[in-house]
Amino acid sequence: MRKGKILWTISLLLAFWGMIAAGCGLLGENKKAQEGMASVATAGTPLEVQETEHKPAGREQRLQLESSLRELMDKDSAKYQVYVFLPQWDEPLIMGEEPQSSASIIKIFILGTAYELAEHGQLNLNQQVTVHQADMVGGAGVINGRSGELVYTVRELLKLMITESDNTATNVLMDNIGVPRIRDFMKEHGFNDSVLQRKMMDFEALRAGKDNFTTAADVGCFFRLLREHKLVSERADREMIAILFGQTDMECFPQALPQAKIAHKTGELSGVYHDTGIIYEAGDSYVLCIMSVDSRGRGNTISTMRDMAKVVDSMFRQ
Repeated sequence: MRKGKILWTISLLLAFWGMIAAGCGLLGENKKAQEGMASVATAGTPLEVQETEHKPAGREQRLQLESSLRELMDKDSAKYQVYVFLPQWDEPLIMGEEPQSSASIIKIFILGTAYELAEHGQLNLNQQVTVHQADMVGGAGVINGRSGELVYTVRELLKLMITESDNTATNVLMDNIGVPRIRDFMKEHGFNDSVLQRKMMDFEALRAGKDNFTTAADVGCFFRLLREHKLVSERADREMIAILFGQTDMECFPQALPQAKIAHKTGELSGVYHDTGIIYEAGDSYVLCIMSVDSRGRGNTISTMRDMAKVVDSMFRQ
């Protein structure tokens, strides 16, 4: 009797485990069926649609523009870097990434630092600063042609630094703002390939191997933030753009794009010419930065840069 009960219990257990095994099998088959249906659905999606969903906006335009610009660049002896950001794109076109001699382009970072400090109440743009004869340096600018001790506001010095690329104004501002603060501004905003190591016209520092460097990517990022009023504040950014509209070097972008209003900064040394900024036209704007080094013919390089600007502008107007 006891033996019969034991056999009956074992039979029940075996039946129970058989049902569980069958259920697991069904679940496995259902999972496979679901996976198969998902696979079929994916396979049935047109390839073009799948690519479009993940393709960055403006990718084809960037590829086309890069090819056109490369063709122009290859015709000149200079080495170029380019940054382009059109409003219909979600990311910029960047060509070249090695830090280059910044020439006077480094001055935009001094401008940004001054306005950021002013925004935080750490610098008075209306504060008067005395420029002594010992501060005078050569090269670009108008202050060094004046005699006696001159008094300017910080705002006036900033304007001269940008519009006239005044080297004396730049050096006085560097003394008043402080080089560490300018370096902090560049670091905090992600301009990591830009380096400020010397004052303007400091040939002794140059001989010691100290120079100022930047990249088209850093400069382009600066102008993109400025264009979107995300660099310091909307008010501060608008004031900086107004100063940049006053640029007096009209040789490159303004010659190529006479129909546009351009907020830009240029830079030039022997074998070096840069033009960088924001191009406003047709109710919109875009960022264009072209930097050139190792040029063996200034006129030819500037002509090439004008042609490059025209190609970019044509793409913008498409």
